[in-house]
Amino acid sequence: MTFRVRGVSASIFANPAKTDDGRDMVFHKVRVQRSYRDGQEWKQTESLGRDDLPVATMLLQRAWEFILDTEAAKGKEDAAE
Repeated sequence: MTFRVRGVSASIFANPAKTDDGRDMVFHKVRVQRSYRDGQEWKQTESLGRDDLPVATMLLQRAWEFILDTEAAKGKEDAAE
């Protein structure tokens, strides 16, 4: 899942893992990037400017809410089994 606003994006990745006792777990990671144009070519950077910071804050909030919702839905599925 990726959230994008004004050239800034927050991408969420699910990283599956196993606990020591063999249970399946998912750990979520978030990557923040800004896209920019260099001539005709689009590039990405992880460096953010002053005006990118409020956008990144909003996107990180959305990412956090998405992860919480995903984990809550997974918990409901596990409880139904």
